[in-house]
Amino acid sequence: MASCDGLVSAILWAIFLIQVIETGHSKASTNVTCIAVEREALLKFKHGLIDPWRRLKSWTGEECCKWEGVECNKKTSHVLKLDLHNPCIEQINGIFIPSYKCRLGGNIVSSLTDLKYLKYLDLSLNYFSTQKIPIFFASLKKLEYLNLSYACFDGHIPRQLNNLSNLQYLDLSSDCGLTSNDLGWVSKLSSLKYLHLSGVDLLKAKDWFGSIAMHSSLQSLGLSNCHLQDIPSSLQANFTSLRFLDIKSNYIDSSIPQWIYNLSKLEHIDLSDNLFTGGFFPTAIIENNQRLAFFDVSQNFLQGEVTKNLSSLCKLQVLQLAHNDFKGNISGIFNRPLSCVQSKGKIFDVSHNNFSGDLPNQFGDFKELEFLDLSWNSISGSIPTNLGELSSLKELHLNNNKLSGTIPESIGQLSNLKELYFGHNLLSGVVDELHFENLKSLTRLDISSNQLILNVSSTWVPPFQVREIDLSGCKVGPEFPKWLQTQGNVTTLRMSNASILDDIPDWLYNVFSNIEVLDISINMLRGQVPQDIGDKMPQLTELRLEGNNLTGGIPNSLCKLNLLLIISLSKNQLSGKLPRCWGASQMVQNLFLEDNKLNGQIPKSLCLLQHLLVLSLRRNGFTGEIPNCLSNLPAAEVLDLSNNQLTGRLPPFGPQTPYLAVINLEKNRFVGGIPPQYCQLQYVKFLSLAQNNISGPIPNCFDGFLSMVNATNGTWIGSDIYDVDVIVNTKGTSQIYGITLQYFYSIDLSANMLDGQIPKEFTKLVELQNLNLSQNNLSGYIPSNIGDLKNLESLDLSRNKLSGTIPPSISSIDFLSHLNLSFNRLSGPIPSGNHLRTVDDESVYRGNDRLCGAPLLNTCPGDEPPDGDGRDGDNFNGDKPSEDNLDIRSWFYAGLGPGFTVGFLGFCGVLYFRGSWRVSYFRAMDKAIEKFSMTAMIVMLWFKRTFRSREKELA
Repeated sequence: MASCDGLVSAILWAIFLIQVIETGHSKASTNVTCIAVEREALLKFKHGLIDPWRRLKSWTGEECCKWEGVECNKKTSHVLKLDLHNPCIEQINGIFIPSYKCRLGGNIVSSLTDLKYLKYLDLSLNYFSTQKIPIFFASLKKLEYLNLSYACFDGHIPRQLNNLSNLQYLDLSSDCGLTSNDLGWVSKLSSLKYLHLSGVDLLKAKDWFGSIAMHSSLQSLGLSNCHLQDIPSSLQANFTSLRFLDIKSNYIDSSIPQWIYNLSKLEHIDLSDNLFTGGFFPTAIIENNQRLAFFDVSQNFLQGEVTKNLSSLCKLQVLQLAHNDFKGNISGIFNRPLSCVQSKGKIFDVSHNNFSGDLPNQFGDFKELEFLDLSWNSISGSIPTNLGELSSLKELHLNNNKLSGTIPESIGQLSNLKELYFGHNLLSGVVDELHFENLKSLTRLDISSNQLILNVSSTWVPPFQVREIDLSGCKVGPEFPKWLQTQGNVTTLRMSNASILDDIPDWLYNVFSNIEVLDISINMLRGQVPQDIGDKMPQLTELRLEGNNLTGGIPNSLCKLNLLLIISLSKNQLSGKLPRCWGASQMVQNLFLEDNKLNGQIPKSLCLLQHLLVLSLRRNGFTGEIPNCLSNLPAAEVLDLSNNQLTGRLPPFGPQTPYLAVINLEKNRFVGGIPPQYCQLQYVKFLSLAQNNISGPIPNCFDGFLSMVNATNGTWIGSDIYDVDVIVNTKGTSQIYGITLQYFYSIDLSANMLDGQIPKEFTKLVELQNLNLSQNNLSGYIPSNIGDLKNLESLDLSRNKLSGTIPPSISSIDFLSHLNLSFNRLSGPIPSGNHLRTVDDESVYRGNDRLCGAPLLNTCPGDEPPDGDGRDGDNFNGDKPSEDNLDIRSWFYAGLGPGFTVGFLGFCGVLYFRGSWRVSYFRAMDKAIEKFSMTAMIVMLWFKRTFRSREKELA
């Protein structure tokens, strides 16, 4: 894309310069004799230069008008033109840049002032380092063209340049620290048509806009990357001739100025990479400039719906709206009117917006389209078949949308296509040889994260030599694809989760000798990592083999890979010890080895990896002490050594590891106290020391965790936390936090032998979401202002020796969904409140015998129902019972006495008249009497004697 952009600009401005520069600057005829004074001036100028590649070797003899870069007037023989720009261009990663090998250097001497008739001076793309723009240039009063761009002049631009009243073309663009605090001198250049100051620091330039705005003759203005912070919107600009405007890569935080909408001759406008805002699409710019060929407002904060039919711009070659918040139906933008018979569009980029709708069929009419990027939107529907008619297309980006259906076979006819990105959609179906039939230019292929099945013959030989390929998430297996053997130029291979159940082929490490990224993770691959992988793949920067069935050990030859950044071998069956050969020259940043069968001690040589960001060794069998030198890793952000058998004291992480955000040392055998240095970990988000043998008090300086005190005060500045997952004990269970870890704040010190009080400093950690201090020997009170932890979702203080009351403020924690205070020595009433209803469970408070109140059955003193005062216990609040209730109760109590009397007499009557019942009753009573107290026995004996006397009388 960059190369296309540069090509378009070059074509436009080659035409423009031809129009600007006078046609009289032509080469002198062979019979012209060079003027001696001017020849001597040129030789002195040459003498001051450094010319390592002898570009000026022709500067000998009398005839200076034939020297390289010199042109003279045909009639007067005066030197008119001196063009010594660096002519050497080289291509790096598809981008053309000036080559160092041909550039001039040295000093520019004042002899040039003897060239009184010089109109054209070009020293661009050379290297006059640490040299200021010569003030004597201001004496070349006939200059019409001055180009010093990217020649590495520094310092301030001299104001004296305002003497160049004939100047039409001025380019002082810089990448070497050129500055200007005042552009007032520009206002004096009344003939100026072309002004480019890109890269010049204008941060302190006062009224820079006013110095330029009144140039009605100005046709081209370039002010990119000038540290501009504001463009006045209220001021008017007299840019009636402006055709080229470039103010990209500044810090302009405002809406697009109104005067830009009023321009009517623009052919090229670049407002990209700023902070422009606005709730509508800048339609007026489109409507007022029907000759527009280049339009770029990408990487801003613009919004609004694109309702204008942009394809009505028949001359439009480049349209870039990427990285904004535009929306609208993507197909509506391309409903071409009949007036546009043929589109000239070459680059169309609307990626990273909110466009929706189905892809239009009109794309097939854009025969000259070379770059199409619709990625990262919400575009749905199927891929149009006529995309295969874009014969000039070189890059096609449709990834990260909602496209469905199959990939049309017509895509295989794009013979000029170099890059194809369909990843992260909802595509399905089979992809076979026909989809690649004529893709002979293809170098990058991404169809990942769909529901595609790659079905090609085992003998298939692709027509391309791809460099980067991503088939992750596609069904490629069960066999390892043999056609990859034909691809000798691969630098990136990603086939994660590709349903491969096979051995890693031996040829893989031999064929891909130039590979940089190898990701074949989350398959069912068998085999071993070859011991000589460091020799076979010397360019590796990323090695991902996690989630397979690999066995054997970790090769020592990994230590030879000085470019290696990421090693991920986790979730395999690897065994043995870690290599001990890590070196300071290595660039390893992420080392993932968790969930294996590794053992032995953690080697001290890991401390030599000064760029190490993430170290994850959890769930292995490592023993011994952690090397203290791990606390000196300056870049470390994530350290997970949990679930091993590590012993000794905790390393003193702190000032030497200032960026640590995740520390997980749980489920080991550590002893001793928590080092106070931990309090200086201002970026820590997750700390777990659970299930060890740590003792002593909790340091009372945990409010040094600034990211937990205030997320904006200690904002974590790293990025590798996004690739990490940890197991968190929260809400009474274990949960895995992956990408959400970046938003999660947790401290877990549970299942240790910590004593002392809970430090009140904990209540300053207002970002905390999980706090687990359970299963320790903590005593004292729960901090009274624990309710300040407004973001707390889970709090577990169970199985300690905490005493006192539960602070009422705990009921004000809005998000609290899990609370456990069981098995302590707490007393007093349980706080009530709406927020505690989500944890309204008796088990929360179990094992605290002196607690009272709901949800426990224990009633708090003063809350018992009153008695003996004639008030109803059910109405303890003093409310008067209703009359209906009084009637019901009156009838109840009135019937209670007679009912008891009747029932008792009836019972006694039965015993009196039925002898068998009496015998059974008294036998049962005899057994019961033996178990009752002495008083009950006396009462029952009285009843027996009475009834037996009556029985004898009857007999």
